[in-house]
Amino acid sequence: MDVNLQIRLKATLELDSPAVTTLQVEAQEIAGAQHIESSSLTIEPCAESALFVDVYGNPCRRLRLDAGEVFVEYAANVAIPYARVPHIHAIETDVMNLPPEVLHYLMPSRYCPSDRMSNLAYAEFGATAPGFARVHAICSWINQNIIYTCGGSTTSTTAFDTVGERIGVCRDFAHLGVALCRAMNIPARYVSGYCLEIEPPDLHAFFQAYVDGRWVSFDATAVQERPALITIATGRDAVDCAWCSFFGTGRVKELAVEVTEG
Repeated sequence: MDVNLQIRLKATLELDSPAVTTLQVEAQEIAGAQHIESSSLTIEPCAESALFVDVYGNPCRRLRLDAGEVFVEYAANVAIPYARVPHIHAIETDVMNLPPEVLHYLMPSRYCPSDRMSNLAYAEFGATAPGFARVHAICSWINQNIIYTCGGSTTSTTAFDTVGERIGVCRDFAHLGVALCRAMNIPARYVSGYCLEIEPPDLHAFFQAYVDGRWVSFDATAVQERPALITIATGRDAVDCAWCSFFGTGRVKELAVEVTEG
């Protein structure tokens, strides 16, 4: 039995001059995890559009847009399994046995300087049982020690900054989860997506850790497991998963997201 979700995104972009822009707003088709039953993407006006897959396997759109306002509307019906695969006993994979394509998710990245967080990670989680229990402990620590505050961080805030400032939004919670996992030699990656039952409705960020030979999703912003997390893109950190990037001068004027069940 599946849970059926309806996703709606509306955005207004504003460009000072014609420019190429990339969009990552379309939910991925992931076998066994999420199935796109229907979807549509409208961009008005749009001079040129091309779909491509980036180096992380994420579906992206490259657009050539004219100056002025551009309206983006995305709608999708997504089905996810009602019964989640249990992972409470998931174990860590020894680094020697990790798939080669996973190894780079152990390395520091721009927003996840895990090399600067080893002392904290081992002090807090070194005695925790490896595997799911350790990643769960990392999420619990973040949830208890970082205050979710809109406007408390910026687009330049790193996971190391978040530890010092103790405030942030979902993006910062995800970066910190990724950095602490990597500091414990657990491969971890950032995820941008949609989430059911978050307030206020918006695009969401969470992370995945590689345990028990597979990627498992975690969301440190919530004490209880989220009812539904939908993946748009995965990468080293938010740099690889930005929903909108301008190769020119542009800005997002409005963004509205709605995720409902039924």
